[in-house]
Amino acid sequence: MNRRTLSLLAIAGLTLPILGGLSASQLNAQVGDGLGGGDGPRGDRAERLIENLDLTDDQAAQLRAIREGNREEMQALHENLRNEREAMHDLMAGTASEAELRAQHDAVQSRHREVADQRFENMLAVRNVLTPEQRTEIAGQMEQRRETRRERLQERFDGRRQRDSE
Repeated sequence: MNRRTLSLLAIAGLTLPILGGLSASQLNAQVGDGLGGGDGPRGDRAERLIENLDLTDDQAAQLRAIREGNREEMQALHENLRNEREAMHDLMAGTASEAELRAQHDAVQSRHREVADQRFENMLAVRNVLTPEQRTEIAGQMEQRRETRRERLQERFDGRRQRDSE
């Protein structure tokens, strides 16, 4: 295997568990995890969701309040996670001992768990606002998004494999 392939495999090995964890929070991925206020892709997606699900005014207000309610907390959690990951990269590039690397890995995993736990709490809060019919609708939308994402990843993988074999 060439160096590029090994790098891609290493990146995939680190990111796939994260992507898998995100797919578990279907509802929350649609309305954002507190980071997607109204700007950017998550905020836009959340606003489209509010329009497409035929929510009552009260439901829409509740979803917006959930999204806004812990924005600062989620930003802080994400910042902590980024800092722990940067520290891990620095340790990996340096002369850190295996024990130091394991301790930092535990810290990264702990921060990741905090983010995932908060996303789950947000997901439950959103779920409690939606009717059973709306939950079914959003589940269908999420399945379509997952399938589209899988297809794009497969196309990228096939394209890279083809370039690597040339």
